[in-house]
Amino acid sequence: MGTKKKILAGALKLFNESNTQAATTNHIAAALGMSPGNLHYHFKNREAIILRLYEEMKAQTELATEALPGSIGALHEHMLHLGRVYWEYRFFHRELLFLLSRDPELKALYVRDNLAHRERILRVLTNLVENGCLQVPYANVLEHLADTTLLATQFWIPFLETLGTPLDERNVEGMFTHVQGAMRPYLTPKGLKALADLVA
Repeated sequence: MGTKKKILAGALKLFNESNTQAATTNHIAAALGMSPGNLHYHFKNREAIILRLYEEMKAQTELATEALPGSIGALHEHMLHLGRVYWEYRFFHRELLFLLSRDPELKALYVRDNLAHRERILRVLTNLVENGCLQVPYANVLEHLADTTLLATQFWIPFLETLGTPLDERNVEGMFTHVQGAMRPYLTPKGLKALADLVA
């Protein structure tokens, strides 16, 4: 593993265990047994490390349009993958608004990516409509479901913390149970059967 990857892995571990304010670049360097100067040779500051970790997370979760799920089963598999990645980078969602407030570059990138992510969610929902799994009883149902999905996935970890719920991988993956629950009233009999088959 190269030095940059070691720094990113060490920073991710510390950020997840505490928070980005408690884990300074000096703490990261000390945990890795390197000098602060060596760390700063690779990353100018903590914000640069956070930005790179965000880019890593995005690379693991972002799908091309042609690879977007087109069925309930494929969507479920993708959600399981997202849950694992979100748990791995849980510090980011736990501190999302704070991190965006501290780094204008990260905020601009995240807003751009988030708008594109919303469009991909809408495309997935449209795929489910075209596949006969989802019905549209009123004009804005897909937009409402897309926004509910964004809210649940982006702010689930802070939501758990405000309830005093233990933060573990299983509870973090509960965000997708919430998303499926929001979709359920709009599923067709075909969609409901596909959802039931997942837990059969």
